[in-house]
Amino acid sequence: MTRKEYELIYSAFRSYRTFMTDAEEVLSEKILDDLFYPEFDKLASEELKQTVADSKIKSLNFRK
Repeated sequence: MTRKEYELIYSAFRSYRTFMTDAEEVLSEKILDDLFYPEFDKLASEELKQTVADSKIKSLNFRK
């Protein structure tokens, strides 16, 4: 999901919020979290993998 798609869904929920019950508001927040965090976690995971790959120790040489 792109940021633009997420913002469209967020805007739709925000516009409709005045017609929502309290339970529907909570559900809308859960839906937004479910949409956003997997994408965020995926990006963070990819960055972590790249950082680990870049920082691996190539060799240990304790001789002087």
